[in-house]
Formats: sequence, structure tokens, C-alpha cells
Amino acid sequence: MPYEKSANLKLLCQKCGVSTIITDKKKMKTKLRLMKVLLLFSSVVIVSSCEKESNPKRNLRILPDQVITANIDNTGYLNFNAQTILADGGNPLHNYNWSIESSPTPPSGVTIEPLTGVINRIGTSSTGLSVGDKTFKLKVSDGSSTKTETVTLRITAYTPGPAAVLQQWQGDFHMKDGYANKPYGASLFVMGGTPPYSWKLDDSFSESGKFTMSGLSIGATTGIVYGTISNSLAGQYVIFKVIVTDATGAVAFYNPIYAIKVN
Repeated sequence: MPYEKSANLKLLCQKCGVSTIITDKKKMKTKLRLMKVLLLFSSVVIVSSCEKESNPKRNLRILPDQVITANIDNTGYLNFNAQTILADGGNPLHNYNWSIESSPTPPSGVTIEPLTGVINRIGTSSTGLSVGDKTFKLKVSDGSSTKTETVTLRITAYTPGPAAVLQQWQGDFHMKDGYANKPYGASLFVMGGTPPYSWKLDDSFSESGKFTMSGLSIGATTGIVYGTISNSLAGQYVIFKVIVTDATGAVAFYNPIYAIKVN
């Protein structure tokens, strides 16, 4: 074990610098056998701490500050822009499962598709909704843990036109870092058009071959990037593009380069 033992019975982890001093004010003359037991016990505790430090837990989360947009025209017609809600971490190999929390009361008619995280609204009437921001909560589960997060529905006054399908608008989008030989999961963004959406790797992109060898996959119906990243990519980036189409066959505008740093 990577520890140094000093004369003061201090255990020092050479990996993370954590130290523990073993003392017992009431039993300073304890037998050597008991001291050895204490040393062994402390070593086990610190090994656990050090392992946690070198292998950080990939906690499940819904990305904060996500905004869904809609607009209402002067006839009361509501144009709601369907979009994916983003999550990462946890155990994506079991997929993410989505739901809307009942408190605070969610906007009228708003739904979320349990397996894809696509949020949409039934109907086009603006009844029960008005211009402004409405916050509510979503919940995601990976089969072993759950997380909730507040999202915002932002409604503006506007004369709607056809809703285009859009990916992330940035030229380069840095996703959550990954770790070699560790499970990875993160969802991709799309909005507009007509759900459901279909996802696939853009094979025309020069870096697509590296993605196919990375151990990662793209869920064709979920838009989740998941898998266990290959050891050979430690210290490198996995770079890729995707093609997204909606139910009518319309291809999403914008085609960002996604990048995952592998530690």
C-alpha cells in the first residue's frame, strides 16, 4: 500500500496527501497487538478514501438552467418548440427514464417522453398559459438513482412560422469529461420540428472513425452518447458529429463538433 508510517503513528497517503494520526488519550499504553489492529483499520479507511479520490463517482444529474421555448400569437395559437432535456452521468447503460414532478404544478398539457427526454405539449391552445416564464421540475432515473432539477418554460408573444429542427448552435461543444475504462453517458440536444427524432453518427466527418473505435455509441432513438471508453484513448479527445432528423425526415440545422476529453 502507498503509505508512509511516521514515529507518531501517522499514515500518509502518497497519492492524495491525506494523513491520519492514530491516538487514544485514554489508553496510551495499549498493547502492541491493539495498535496493529488500529493501524490496519485506519489503512483500510484511507485506502477507500484514496480510491474514491482517484476514481471520482460519475453522479447522475440533469443539467441546470435549461429553458424550453414557446410562443403565443394573437389568436391564442401556441407554438411549442419540442426539445430534448439534457442529462449526464449515472448509469446510462440502463438508459435514462424521465418524468414530470407534480409539484410545483407543471404547465398545462406539457409532457416528456420517458425514454428519450423529449419534452413537448399536447394541443396548440394557449389556454392556461400566458406570456412569461413558468418553472417546474423534471425527474430522471438511471435505474439505481434519481435526480430532480428545475427547468423553465419561456413563452413569448410571436406570430409562429414553421418550426425548424435545430441542434446545438455552437461550432464546438465540449461535453462532460470521460474516464478511460469507465462508463460514460450524456444526452445530446435538439429542438423544433416534429418528434420523435432519429440520431446517427455523421460518417462523413473526418474523426468519425475514432469515435467508432472509442467504445461509445449513440442511441438512435434517444440521442444518448453511452458506453465504456477504451483505455487507449486516455489523455485524448473523442470528437464527432451527428445527424438528427425528425419524424417528417427534416434534417436538423447546425452541425456542431462534439468533443469529449478522456482522462
